[in-house]
Amino acid sequence: MRVHCHPGTDSIVIHLRDGAKGIVGEIIGEDLNVVLHCDDAGTIYDFEVVGSASKVFDLERLEVEVLPVGVSPSAHRESNTG
Repeated sequence: MRVHCHPGTDSIVIHLRDGAKGIVGEIIGEDLNVVLHCDDAGTIYDFEVVGSASKVFDLERLEVEVLPVGVSPSAHRESNTG
């Protein structure tokens, strides 16, 4: 799982798993715009909160409380996405 913050657009993308581009759904509210990306089987592989991430998330910190057995924190690496 990867989390990408985009301060310039006040957006955050939470990438849950790799998935083939497929269905895109959008939830639009008065103060919230959420975009869901699903594969053709309907499995969500990432979602975005666009334009209001700072209202939804505490962007000052990120905590991971428990990692599944056999999963270790990855080393920081720069991403070319977004």
